[in-house]
Parts: sequence; structure tokens; C-alpha cells
Amino acid sequence: MKTFCQTLFNSSIPAEVKSIITKELVETYGFTQEQVAERLGITQPAVSQYLSGVRGKKANAILSNQQLTEWIKKLTAEIASGNLRLGDAECDLCSETRKELKQKELGPLVCLLEIYNLRGDK
Repeated sequence: MKTFCQTLFNSSIPAEVKSIITKELVETYGFTQEQVAERLGITQPAVSQYLSGVRGKKANAILSNQQLTEWIKKLTAEIASGNLRLGDAECDLCSETRKELKQKELGPLVCLLEIYNLRGDK
């Protein structure tokens, strides 16, 4: 069974984030589509769809938020360096996204891990 964060992570918000990360890994770090797929835990056809804009069509909405964009770029740098896999950042990504979209689109969604203080924040 998927956790709340995993379920949210695979919804439309993460598609936009994955699109940004995919493009950044290819354009900035020179990764191949196969390398991106391996690092992100997705298929090569999914990478191709992110790059062509078939998936993650609302990425510009996220890119318009400078704070969230900077956070995604730092995350991408960690992924590119091999220090982090995208799946390892589910809780952080969920938390950052909810901060920005809480009142607009996500409404009253809460993280059960935060409620029960199981995240182990630094």
C-alpha cells in the first residue's frame, strides 16, 4: 500500500516537478534519457514524454515560484551527483509543494507523518 506522500507524489503536482528535474538533468547535466530514467525511477519513454511536454504541462506554474524552483534545482543537483534518488525526497517534496499550494489547490490536505511526528525532520 502506498503512503500519502507516495500517492501525492504520483499525482499531477509531481509530474510537473519531474518534468523540471528531467529537463534540468538533460540540459544542464548532460544526462541521457536512460540515465535520467534510472536516477528518477521512471521509464525512458516517460523521460521522453517529459522532455517533449506530453507530461508535466503545467511546469511553468511551478517555475514562476522562485523559492520552489530554487529548491527543485538543489534537489536536481543532489540527484545529478548521485547523492539522492528522487524517491528519497518524497516527504520533502510533498512538504515544500504543500507550503506553496496549500490554500490554492490542495486545500486542507495534511501529512499523516507530520501529524504523528514520524518524519524525523532535521
